[in-house]
Amino acid sequence: MSQPELSIVIPFLNEEQVLPLLRERLEKIRNRPAAWELLFVSDGSTDGSTKLIEAWAQVTPSVKLVVLTRNFGHQSAISAGLSFASGKCVGIMDADLQDEPDVLLEMYQVLLTEKVDVVYAVRTSRRETKLKRFFYFVFYRLYLFLADSPVQIDAGDFCVMSRRAVRLLLSLPEKLRFVRGLRAWVGLPSKPFPISRPARAAGSSQYSLPKLTKLAFSGLTSFSTRPLRVGFVCGSVLCLGAVIGALIYLAIALFTDIHLAAPGFSTLVIILLFSNGLIFLYLGILGEYIGQMFMEVKARPSFLIERTINVEEHAEIDEPD
Repeated sequence: MSQPELSIVIPFLNEEQVLPLLRERLEKIRNRPAAWELLFVSDGSTDGSTKLIEAWAQVTPSVKLVVLTRNFGHQSAISAGLSFASGKCVGIMDADLQDEPDVLLEMYQVLLTEKVDVVYAVRTSRRETKLKRFFYFVFYRLYLFLADSPVQIDAGDFCVMSRRAVRLLLSLPEKLRFVRGLRAWVGLPSKPFPISRPARAAGSSQYSLPKLTKLAFSGLTSFSTRPLRVGFVCGSVLCLGAVIGALIYLAIALFTDIHLAAPGFSTLVIILLFSNGLIFLYLGILGEYIGQMFMEVKARPSFLIERTINVEEHAEIDEPD
């Protein structure tokens, strides 16, 4: 069997309402490559969405399905799809039609003509709630400020990559994977592709605020050690403040006749509250890093496969020696 020109990895979780619309859009595309494959990854779906793709795959060999044993998370589902993708180029898109198939093919053409390894979508606008847009804005600016490696700001997982880029991504040993961060860290020639992200075509998002927060912390702690320096900086500032405060009170006691009622009480309370708050904040930051190390040290796989349809071989993610 010949190698497809393009593989499109599409992870999904309980998208029964939107998958028929996605199928309609994909089947109507005319400028697609002569040989392509659509690789759907069911990330523990419990509704009828997996059966919809199974039925489609039975009549269309280019449609392939990977079913995970449970919900491992969006990033793990993407990694599972990448490990099975066999195309010369590989695209990643969500199933909710916020990542539009026509736009992905435009990025694919840019990848071929510009001879780069990655073309990634940059969201110039989003049809989300104001609160979500605010959190996205804050996260990417904080990520840009803290990251020790290159950052593709306002870029999600929606992209097209060369086979070389996919091979390098799969060779990285992380179990807790933040794909867009790893994609930037690899450092291959890339090109941004501005898009206006539409609203969901149907259904409701499976990415709740707690899940988005977890993903954000994973991204920040995976690519930056700067938060660990917070303790040193804050401790230095507090010690300096304590020395300055002591000198001020000493000067007042020695050189003035000022006598304060309950001297130092308010200052003491404020300093105790502030310092204790900083201690717990820093313990929380340390906890995030220790949690990341704990999960990595156990070296459990990022995903487990229950079954596949129309998939010939299972290309495992390379494990570290």
